[in-house]
Amino acid sequence: MRRHRGITLLEVLVAATITVIVMVAAVDAMSMGLGYNEHLRSGRSIEENRRRFEEKLTLLLTRVYVNSTGYSTYFVGQTGAGQPAGQEIVPGQPLITGTTPPSVGAATTGTSTAPGAGDADTLMFTVMGRPLPGAVLSADPNDDFETDNQNYGPQGGVAEYSISMTPVGDSQGQKGVILREQVPADQDATQGGFESVLEPDITNITFEFYDGTQWQSSWNTFAQQTRQLPAAIRVSYTMPGETQDRVFIVGLAYTTTTPNNPATTTG
Repeated sequence: MRRHRGITLLEVLVAATITVIVMVAAVDAMSMGLGYNEHLRSGRSIEENRRRFEEKLTLLLTRVYVNSTGYSTYFVGQTGAGQPAGQEIVPGQPLITGTTPPSVGAATTGTSTAPGAGDADTLMFTVMGRPLPGAVLSADPNDDFETDNQNYGPQGGVAEYSISMTPVGDSQGQKGVILREQVPADQDATQGGFESVLEPDITNITFEFYDGTQWQSSWNTFAQQTRQLPAAIRVSYTMPGETQDRVFIVGLAYTTTTPNNPATTTG
């Protein structure tokens, strides 16, 4: 009669060891897969934030507007969020009118208001044709202009903006690129308006300005005899965990500056 051999203790231990090894490998593989998926998700989130930020900033900058007479509109790119050189407006006083620019000393399109500080880190400017919010567009068509302004605040016309890493008012713990919006513009880039975070994850941002022949580190229409916008703005910024700046260029729609008509130190 054939005898049936049982399973030895050694075979049980070998089988258990193999099972443990397979399970550990499976757990490691799953952990690596989850980590890689989280890495991809984080990367996609950063890239989406970057894309949205560039689109919003491009849309805003393409609407920068400065008229050729008077000083109720302006474009200033400088280091620091203080009062631009030549902006002699005190809150509550009338705006500068006429065709004679304020006395600004040696301030030019290519001289930073903080000498030696490098490229501008603050933009202050006016835009024409501010889009109307959806609430205004869907308002009662029988309401007149004054009623809409009373219900929703001033709408349309020239608006004033500032872009900086440093808020004008109380930051309330907010970090990143801060956008200040004021409607209507009062030509005072140092106060007023409503501030919001344009992109919280940016750790540094700088601006350069193309004068038709070369890139300048600052720009100031208050300092120009003939007021000109730069032909383009080069934006450099840094996202978290990055050592290399991301760079994109925005051409200005309402500029008269070209290689054949470059801006000079007096505009």
